[in-house]
Amino acid sequence: MNLHIKIKFSDRTIEKDIDYPRERKVKIEFNNVDDPITVDQITLNGIKANPYYNTQFQIENSNTVISSAHTINKNGVYLLTLDDLYVRSHRSNTWHCSTIEEDFIFTYEFTRSSFVDTYRDRDHIGFDNTFIPCVGCSFTYGADQPVTATWPYLLAQKTKRNFLNLGIASAGVDAVYNNLHLLYKQKPFDQCVILVPPLSRRIVSAKIDDLYFRVCSNVVLEDNNSDFQFYKNKEFLKQMAIVQKQIIEDTSYEYSNKFFHKITDFCSENKIDLYCSAWSDDEYDYLKTKSGFTLLPKFPGLKMFKERADDNQHPHKKHYEYFVNSILKSNQLK
Repeated sequence: MNLHIKIKFSDRTIEKDIDYPRERKVKIEFNNVDDPITVDQITLNGIKANPYYNTQFQIENSNTVISSAHTINKNGVYLLTLDDLYVRSHRSNTWHCSTIEEDFIFTYEFTRSSFVDTYRDRDHIGFDNTFIPCVGCSFTYGADQPVTATWPYLLAQKTKRNFLNLGIASAGVDAVYNNLHLLYKQKPFDQCVILVPPLSRRIVSAKIDDLYFRVCSNVVLEDNNSDFQFYKNKEFLKQMAIVQKQIIEDTSYEYSNKFFHKITDFCSENKIDLYCSAWSDDEYDYLKTKSGFTLLPKFPGLKMFKERADDNQHPHKKHYEYFVNSILKSNQLK
């Protein structure tokens, strides 16, 4: 596979063609460094790459190696290392790809110097101890807010219980079911909280080469202009068009209704205490017509507080605090 790597530093631009996987490293020497040099941009076959992934800087005449190198202050060697996860994650726009047809749906994260191909909670607490999964979309994940501002984190802090943030941006009810039942097979749990996402959303799945590429139907495709990306694959675009047509035709949300019943049946069969709420009026009204779970207070409307997340579209910590306080005041959590 030919990979064209372009690295733009503040003082120069380096371009190299790599025969991957035979070649896996891009080394660039820096001599006579007087002023700080920044790594401004890395592209992989035209795809903007994260400048922190798989990069390091070896200081000259020293054993010191700086990981996630993005500023160069001394002479030495800058190194970008390519591996399958690095290439795959950029081609998929950070959505998890798998050789397994039935697998978790999530996006890769680079936090705490950790970038792995593993389904995990946002705060990387893990599933070793007793935990309560908190599942939903970006309103659960906490888009453009620190993890400490999110409702699962705040709920855990106030109750001293292990509520884990398993929110996935753009997720629909089908993705919620997919991840819950797969997680239960690996790590059983006896309680679960779902902030139900919009019923119009669905999973879009396509097999590209030997990988199953799955995303949620409301992802933004316009920002991706490289043919190397999976978003530009003909099979994926075909499946996306089919799903979008199905969404338009499914005016009563029968598809998501089916998956919501799968969730309640699954929880009932496994004796899991299920708690549900929603951030949209339509979804909350929908929940009022259903059974098999405890209905928690509604997530506050965005207009309740003037503050917003950094993207100016998602909830602020004040919204999440209000939601958690409403839950605790209701005394509905066991």
